[in-house]
Amino acid sequence: MKKDKGQKKNYLDRMLYHISSCMLPVIPALVAGGLLKLATLLLGYTPLIEAFPDTKVILESIGNAPFYFLPLIVAYTAARHFEADVVSAMAAAGTLLLPNFIRLMEQEHGVLFMGIPVYRMSYAYTVFPIIVLIYLMSVFERALERRLKGVLRDIFLRFLLILITALAGMLVVGPVVDMISQSALTGISWLQVNIPVLAWAIFGATAPLQIMVGAHWVFVSLIIQDLGAFGEESGFMVGYFMLTMSLTAIALITMLKSKEKEKRSSVLAVLITVFFTGTTEPVLYGICLTDKVALLAAVAGGAAGGIYQGLVTIHTYVYAFPTVFSILIFQSDKDPGNLIEAAAAGAISFSVAILVMLPGLRKNNIFARKA
Repeated sequence: MKKDKGQKKNYLDRMLYHISSCMLPVIPALVAGGLLKLATLLLGYTPLIEAFPDTKVILESIGNAPFYFLPLIVAYTAARHFEADVVSAMAAAGTLLLPNFIRLMEQEHGVLFMGIPVYRMSYAYTVFPIIVLIYLMSVFERALERRLKGVLRDIFLRFLLILITALAGMLVVGPVVDMISQSALTGISWLQVNIPVLAWAIFGATAPLQIMVGAHWVFVSLIIQDLGAFGEESGFMVGYFMLTMSLTAIALITMLKSKEKEKRSSVLAVLITVFFTGTTEPVLYGICLTDKVALLAAVAGGAAGGIYQGLVTIHTYVYAFPTVFSILIFQSDKDPGNLIEAAAAGAISFSVAILVMLPGLRKNNIFARKA
């Protein structure tokens, strides 16, 4: 891997540099997927979908593809960034998305690889584990290139590269990231019972980081589980609604402060995507990872809204991507004030993010810099 400016910075800056370098090329595909979701949502209000119901399924599949296959796309961009073999990286990451492997992970009994327990988890939609995995693959590749010469290198290099990388993902990288996520969930659950204001402040503040590393799917599974079992969920979904609102504020201010017409148009597309569809990745990877003020605004907005959530306790009654247009997921005849409280939480996050962004963007907004 070439020497770069990121290597001269502290570890956090280097990590953010590498993640953003891997994710920035992916943003256009995520924006396209988000806009397709929006188009499908709007078509759902027309007679077209009622007359041709399969059309909705097809359009939803096209819109979901960039997100479901995000590990495969990120494997490509990460391999380019870390100067690893692109085809081998995609093959190793693709292993984790194969239908047979997914079914194996969904089995109730334990899964063993040559007697070694395999940690059961889903790799669809994940980002951070794949970036770590492909970085490790680049290290494996250089080590193998030093040891394999001539014909042995031609025959065995990619064979060993794909095998080692895929197994490392299944046995080490994926499990470690997921166990860290589960530990965070346990801590949040304890705080919910004992110090709810602190619990939801922490959850709101860390929501942007959860999305970046793919840890949010742990909480999404709990949301769906609670909605199915109890008909309501108390906190996680409104936390992601607050994230949507704070990121909407960040994209709005970034667009208004941008000096270049082309980049202003790019941010407008990102703004439309997050506001209408709740697709947060374009703002997180396209703005927050490269602008510390924007990342701070997302954290502060989530924390402020989380404090309010901890004081009033907002419930969710239906699962949907949390946006302004799906805010009725917080509506219930049993608790008529719940919807207003959810709207207030979103407004708090939006306002705090605006306040953080306004003074700092003149110097820190990357979209305003001249190429």
